[in-house]
Amino acid sequence: MTTIKQVSNDLDLSAHAIRFYEKEGMVSIPRNEHGVRIFDEQSIDRLKAIAHYRRVGMSLQDIKSILAEFHNHVLSTQLLEKTKRDLEEQIANLQETHAYLVEKIKIHRKLAELENQGLDEQERTEAYYDIRRQENKQ
Repeated sequence: MTTIKQVSNDLDLSAHAIRFYEKEGMVSIPRNEHGVRIFDEQSIDRLKAIAHYRRVGMSLQDIKSILAEFHNHVLSTQLLEKTKRDLEEQIANLQETHAYLVEKIKIHRKLAELENQGLDEQERTEAYYDIRRQENKQ
């Protein structure tokens, strides 16, 4: 029997989140005669979908709409495309931030080198602005 802890670990969802999604009616998890959750293929598939949608930042309301209107493919497509656009924007922002960090790391490594060579703070500050001017020319 699959436990909530196992499903939680497998799907990277907290047990609390699973209980919340169940309470909100987003997933129906069968129970045995003792009230213990019996995760079946359908409930696990639904939890997987919820987990993916939450990871990309989809709102609970949009997820509820998709799940409640499973056969309304036009609605699902619209909501998923909106989420995809939002995700693509986040990815672009993260890529820009990543590139910024890569450049900052290069600069600080160079400045650390200069410090090891004995350049004082003023000389390193001037070197920093020289490096920045070089970047802006490119």
